[in-house]
Amino acid sequence: MPYLADFYRRNFTYLLILVLAGMLLYAFSGKLLNDDAFISFRYAKNLVDGHGLVWNPGERLEGYSNFLWVMAFAAGMKIGIPPEKFVYLISIPIYLAALILTYLLALRIINNRTMALAALLLVGFNHSVARFAGCGLETPLQMLLFVLTGYVIYLGVHRGWSIKRTLTLSMILNTAMLTRPDSVVLIAGAAIAWLLTCRDKKLADYIALLAPFLAITLPYLVWKQLYYGTIIPNAFNVKVRDLSGIGFGFYYFYLFVIYYGLIPFLALVIWRGKSLFRKSRAAGFMMLLTLVWFCYVISVGGDFMEFRFMVPIIPFLTIIILLVLHEYLPDKRLIVALTLVLCIGTVNNFWKFYNYRVERAEELVDHLYAPAENWVAIGKRLKELFEGTDVRLGVCAAGAIPYYSELNCVDLIGLADRHVPFIGEEFSTMPGHRIIAPLEYIVNREVNIVVQPINLMMNRAMFQRWYRLVNWAAIYPFFIDIDKPVNGKIMNEVYLVALPIENGYILIIWYLTPHKEVDRVIEELGLRKIRLQRPRYG
Repeated sequence: MPYLADFYRRNFTYLLILVLAGMLLYAFSGKLLNDDAFISFRYAKNLVDGHGLVWNPGERLEGYSNFLWVMAFAAGMKIGIPPEKFVYLISIPIYLAALILTYLLALRIINNRTMALAALLLVGFNHSVARFAGCGLETPLQMLLFVLTGYVIYLGVHRGWSIKRTLTLSMILNTAMLTRPDSVVLIAGAAIAWLLTCRDKKLADYIALLAPFLAITLPYLVWKQLYYGTIIPNAFNVKVRDLSGIGFGFYYFYLFVIYYGLIPFLALVIWRGKSLFRKSRAAGFMMLLTLVWFCYVISVGGDFMEFRFMVPIIPFLTIIILLVLHEYLPDKRLIVALTLVLCIGTVNNFWKFYNYRVERAEELVDHLYAPAENWVAIGKRLKELFEGTDVRLGVCAAGAIPYYSELNCVDLIGLADRHVPFIGEEFSTMPGHRIIAPLEYIVNREVNIVVQPINLMMNRAMFQRWYRLVNWAAIYPFFIDIDKPVNGKIMNEVYLVALPIENGYILIIWYLTPHKEVDRVIEELGLRKIRLQRPRYG
């Protein structure tokens, strides 16, 4: 045992490098992209193509909530790197930096490199953290900015707030604001920490804190107001709307706590929270920021994705738990046992969230590439058939299908539509997918094809069975209320079209508004066009 302890001490750096390499391999192996990432890709492509920062050319609407991330993809496209590849070029170093800073912050706060290594392991092999590292969303960048903020606050609390350090903190916070608007929670917490711990504040200190906001964020907000007509992202109108989502927010938080086995650890943190704040003010601020972030996530109704909203705060939460274990449990064997319990929860990959209305990261990837869904192939097929035409799609999945099809689209869920958040009809309790556009709005927008890839993609054998039994009920899986009048009249007839995609799979699309190009494709390819009539009773 002494030999092993000595070997561990002498080779700790190599062990740390090996652990980091393993984490990168774990995070970036396999297909990872998420459909929502393609919303950012589409905005970036339209910007590079000269249409502006828009989802549809000519329609100014902020359907993204990650300005800096979108601009990064646009820069990649400008130099000829498609976003599907460029995302890994930026995500890998960002994620690596976040992991290294997590270790360094844990080392500073716990003052024990073994516990700091444990923090790194718990964060890096956390299923949610790793699976969203390369998903194409801005999640790893937001996590990095959170950890950077925590690190600078630690230095400021323990070494003093020089003007340079204050300016650094402000630059990080303004970068976070451009990355995601909900970083205002981080900004508020960090500003309070600075105000309470920066002693003998002078005018120069306030200038260092406010100058980056005046130079970066304020012009950005003014531009948003002038360009989009509002500084509030459209996603806020879709996902939050009112406070009715709080119930699901609590449910989302409950799933997070249960999935990762956090109940005894949170109880321990709450029990020792007051003394923790007295012992380490930096750790106390991290604890308060974590609590406020939890409240924010609950208030906006959580999310339908596996704990993506929790990822930025997971390093703070992990460090706080390990600090409490290290400081307040005298028996080291108990610390090891509890850390192992936490570790088991961290790498737990067995639960499936779909039945709990929260989807695991792997299920999100399946939407794009699994043969029975294959949204990427659907988008490419639609481009192949209708490229260069003014055929308009109505889509319930606003990412890969619009991005690859390059067609004008109406986002039926409302993330990229100005009107749907205010006129949409509730059809689900899933966050971000609670409403859908009314049929009258879809008709008046002259949508030609409605694409609903969930439950309407089938192999040939399934299609044959479906076709033999098809009736009016086949229209309801589109989730659009067809029983309401459209411009004063009830729609009694619809047409569905069986569109072959690839690997023997067929997508059922709703042919809504006639278009000569759609008619041409149906005729040239000999597609099966299915007429459905509303049943008449009595």
